[in-house]
This record gives sequence, structure tokens and C-alpha cells, in this order.
Amino acid sequence: MGSYASAAAIRRDVAELIRPPRRIRASQAAAERMKVVGGDGTIRDWSPDATPYMVEPLDCMGSRLYDAVIFAGPARTGKTNALVDGYVAYKVDCDPGDGLIVQISEEKAREFSKKRIDCMLQNSPALAARLSPRGHDNNVHDKTFRAGNYLGIKWPSKNVLASSDYQFVLITDYDRLDENIDGEGDAFTMGNKRTQTFGSTGMTLAESSPGREVTDPDWVRPEGQPHMAPPTTGVLDLFNQGDRRLWYWQCPEPSCRHWFTPTQEHFQLKSGRVFCPHCSAEIDPKAKRSLNLSGRWMPEGCDLTPDGELIGTRRQTRIASFWMEGPAAAFQSWASLTEKLRRAEETFEQTGSQETLKTVINTDWGRPYLYRRAATQRSSQRLMDRAEQTERRTVPPGVRFLTAAVDVQGGKERRFVVQIHGWGANREMWVVDRFNIKEDRGPANDQSPRPINPATQPEDWDLLTRDVLHRSYRLADGSARRMPIAAMAVDTGGEGQGEESVTSQAYDWFRRLAKEGLQSRVFLVKGGSSKTANRVRKTWPDNTSRKSRKSSARGDVPMYLLGTDLLKDAVAAMMDRDNPGSGYMHVPHWLGRWWYDELTYEMRDPATGKWSRPGKRPNEAFDLCVYNLVVFILLKAEKIDWSAPPAWAADWDDNMLVVAPNGNQQQEAREAQATPPRRRQRRVVKPRI
Repeated sequence: MGSYASAAAIRRDVAELIRPPRRIRASQAAAERMKVVGGDGTIRDWSPDATPYMVEPLDCMGSRLYDAVIFAGPARTGKTNALVDGYVAYKVDCDPGDGLIVQISEEKAREFSKKRIDCMLQNSPALAARLSPRGHDNNVHDKTFRAGNYLGIKWPSKNVLASSDYQFVLITDYDRLDENIDGEGDAFTMGNKRTQTFGSTGMTLAESSPGREVTDPDWVRPEGQPHMAPPTTGVLDLFNQGDRRLWYWQCPEPSCRHWFTPTQEHFQLKSGRVFCPHCSAEIDPKAKRSLNLSGRWMPEGCDLTPDGELIGTRRQTRIASFWMEGPAAAFQSWASLTEKLRRAEETFEQTGSQETLKTVINTDWGRPYLYRRAATQRSSQRLMDRAEQTERRTVPPGVRFLTAAVDVQGGKERRFVVQIHGWGANREMWVVDRFNIKEDRGPANDQSPRPINPATQPEDWDLLTRDVLHRSYRLADGSARRMPIAAMAVDTGGEGQGEESVTSQAYDWFRRLAKEGLQSRVFLVKGGSSKTANRVRKTWPDNTSRKSRKSSARGDVPMYLLGTDLLKDAVAAMMDRDNPGSGYMHVPHWLGRWWYDELTYEMRDPATGKWSRPGKRPNEAFDLCVYNLVVFILLKAEKIDWSAPPAWAADWDDNMLVVAPNGNQQQEAREAQATPPRRRQRRVVKPRI
């Protein structure tokens, strides 16, 4: 016999359906009803005193004065716990209505449902009693309650955000979502459409730490708009559309008592303390809790009197927008903020990569990131003006080892383009040589020239072994000692015609190197996805299961996929450094204007973060700088302790790679065959060695 509902259960369910809303503030409901499960498994009441700055945003979400709430802030603020968990608790207990939580992916939605929503509901007796008793009403992505209200925990897609209507839509980690969801627009605009049917009771939330870049590096805050965020997309763009509330503290100094924002501008990194910009008094870290308890949100257009009275006229908008920075975050110490920023700065100094620095600024400090370089095309003339008088094909003082990079050109311009770099301590770099290999004149340079074609002629790849990998350069100390190439990178993209064939030839050449025991000194590289978080990623391509095997990848040859945008950021930072030393690029006077144009032709789009050429002019110098940097990274030179370097990176007198001349004239012949890539050059000029 099937089971039947009891009369008491039916009465309880009907009572839920006709129960009027509880007219209390959302923060009060969360404090009364919501339990928080700590990382150690302890269960406690949600306390507004733990994160006082979350009370006003949460209460705005329960107000009919606003259609949307925007919250931009760093990690460790408790923003998701209050604005998502707390608001759900309020809606379930006090004002039932259908709602949707949008996480960044299906996997994250599942994790959020199990670790956050389920834990909150199950450990909060008042909320657990509101759940539907029917098992099929509740699963990972769907929750149904006795009052008939529904809660979905989903991910951004057209089907989710462009179909059903919801009384509330809560979007978490907004800046990590795609800016255009399935071609329909941004998640906030789509989610806000879903709540319009409910009029003044509808609510859309977008909360996130800033994650997008500043789009205008020359931006200056307009006069009369002191709270305006820099131009960017994402949560801070939404913040600018609202009433622009910033979190203010009142200076604890009795003689001051002015209100100010605890932001990075008002943080002394040397002491690791916030200071008052009005009286310059530094604040004890132990005072942060009390300052937060007495802190106030101030909308743009308003002011706070010494007594805490809010005066002025706020912006007229139905979006309540809030932005706070890392120094005020309840669960982030000032010492931690200082240390994270210091380590990120060190990483930038050592590698030229700004990704760690960007992450720290975004997630820990709660600020948008402005890349440390001009967003426009660099001046080739500026780099030429700082060119150094060095002898070509000579190793300058300071160089510890040499690397080579090769760009393969197809089409009508069939050639290998080669660039040699010398590396010193802490990524200081010198350009030592640049040449093309267009033809083969034999090992002694005494045969009739044979044009090369890297896409079709396997023997042409062996020229890279003979004329690049086995190459050496004399030291600039007046001796006849020479330094060989430590390792090289070869781009397998094969720009121009025959890309598949070029890649296949590269694989076969690498297999020949392996037979000679030279494979550890050669890295095959290829540009990867522009969205990759890795600068260099090792892969083992294998297409033997496919019908088309043009590139002959059998899983036996390593291929290094490059995060080209990240690597070009690092090279650009090297170009932008003004003084020799760590991470500085030394450029030589013997290279013509054409080379400097190649180096500076690409531009970085600050909105997308991608590097591109505005036209079709050559950019080989820039690419070859990237590939040489890849070799430096793969040799693990970034991790060298330069006070006790390995023998291959030691000073010349102790360097195991530096050798005395052997009188072999083939080196001179090979250098003569490697043609300098000057424009309209018609003959080969044999260099003097």
C-alpha cells in the first residue's frame, strides 16, 4: 500500500503557501536563522559583527528601493557568505520566491551546492524545516521548498539565463565569467531581465573581486566623481552604474576624526599599516575590527560629518553599488597583504610576468589591474637611442650562457630566421647575433648554393644542427676562447605555406637528434591558447588514431605549448626597463632600424590582453625574443642561485662551456653562410673572426 500524507503535513504545507512575508531586514533574518559551517566543521550563527561592512549591502538586497546590488571586493571579506548564503536564508524564511544562483561553471555550481547551500540548509533548523519533504524535489542543482518556491544552482549559459523568470538572480565571481554568454550578452544584463517580471520585488546581485584590466592607462578620475572606478569591464563597470558607495573609516586620532577610505593609496607598505591621509597617523592593525564596526558606506555625492551624519545628495539610480579594498577585509591581515604583494613584485622582477602581481592586486587588494607598460606601440627609435656599441658575434661581458631561437618561414621567403641571446644573472639579456639561413653552401662554404625549403627537404633541418646548435662565439675579453650555444628553441608553426609539413619535418629532425643524444638541448615550441594560464606547457602530441597523420605525431616527441601573450608581456617589460641589471634587454648598435621595427611592431590590446600586429609587417625579432626567453625558462635559469650558479652558468673562467679555439675553419665558413638579414642584400659577406 502506498504512503499517504497526514492531515498535519497537509495543513503545514498549506500554511506555508499562505504565510505572509516577515517584514524584517535581510541581515536580521540571516543572523537569526542562518548557521555557518566553518572550515574545521564547527557550526555557528552568522554574525553581522564579523563582517560589519556586509550588513548594508545585504539589507539593500531586501529593499524595494533597488533592482540590483553590486559588490566589488577582495577575497576573505565574507561577501559570498553574506550576500548569497545570507540572502537565500532570508528569502527561504521570510519572503519565499523563485531564485537562481549562477556559478562560473557546472563543476563549481555542484561544489557550491554541496559545500555551501546544502550545509547551510541542513545545519540551520529553521531553514531545514522549509525544505520540501519529497526526495525528488531536491538534488544538487535544484531545491524546492514547502512554500513552493524553487532555488536553482546553475552555471552561465543561454538556456539558464535566457528562459525562466526568477524573483532573484545571484551571480557569484562575476569577473571570472565570460563577457559574452553564448553570444547573448553579459551575465548581469541577462540575469536582470529574468527578474523584471517581479517589479520592485525583483533583485539581481553581481559580486566579485575585480578581475578585468584597466582599459585606459591614461585615465584620470573626473572632477566631482571621487568614487568612480577606473574604466574596465566586469564588476567595477557595474559599480560605476550604481550609486558608488565606498567603505570609510573614521580616524581614531582625537585631534583628527576625519573619514577616509582604507585603500592601497592609504597603506604604508614599509610599515605594513594603514594611515590616515588627513593627519598621516598610522593605525595599529589591532584597531581594524573596531574601525570596521564603526565604519560607514558613503555614496558618491555625500559626505560624513565628524559625528557620523550622512549629508549630501546621492546619485539617483536603482542600483546599490559597493566597493571595498583589501585593508578592510575581516579575514585578511595587513601582514599577509604586504607579504603577498612583496612576493608578487619579486616574481615580476625575476620573470617579467605580471600574472601573479595581477592576481594579488585583484583578489587580495580588491583593485583592477593596470599593466605596467604603455598600451600603445613602442618606439623603435627610443630603443635605438639606447643601443650599445658592442662587437657583432662576440659574447659581451656579463653573459653566462647563450641560447638560440629559430623561426621557420615558408611561402616565398623560405628560410630559417635565427637569433642568438646571451643571458646573465637575474635574466639580464644581450642580443649577440641575428641571421638567416636561406641556402646551403656545404660545411666549408665551398659548394654551389642550394636553396632550402623547410617544408619539403629533411636535409635542411640538419642545417640547424650544424650551423646553429653546434655554433660558438668568441668572448669579448681579447682571448680566443669561445662560448657555444647551450640550447635552442624552434618554432614549428611554419608560418606561410606548408605548416603541416613543417611540423612533420620538425618531428623527424628531433628524432634524428635523439639518436645523436642532442635532444635535451632542443625544444620544439608552438603558440598555444591565448587564455592559457601557463607560460610554457610540455605536451606529447599523438595523432596516430586519426586518419590524417600529416604531422607524424606519435607521442614520442615533446612539444612545448606557449602562453604567447604572457611571454610577450615579459619581453615587453624587459624592453621597458631603463637601467641595466635584472631583467634588462641590451640591444646592439649593429642591428638596423628594420630590426627595432620588428621588435616594436606588435601592440597589446588592454581590453583583451592579446598581442597582435596592426598590419602585415614583420615581427620576427619580437617572436625570437619570446622563444629565447622560453629556453631560459626551460633551462630553469629563473631558479638559479647566482651566488653559487651551476658550472654551465658560471663566470667565464669557471664556466664549463667556455672552450679554447681548436683551429677549425668550419666555424668561420658556417658563420659566413649565415646571411645577415639586411634588406635587399644580394650577396654574402664573410665576417672577420
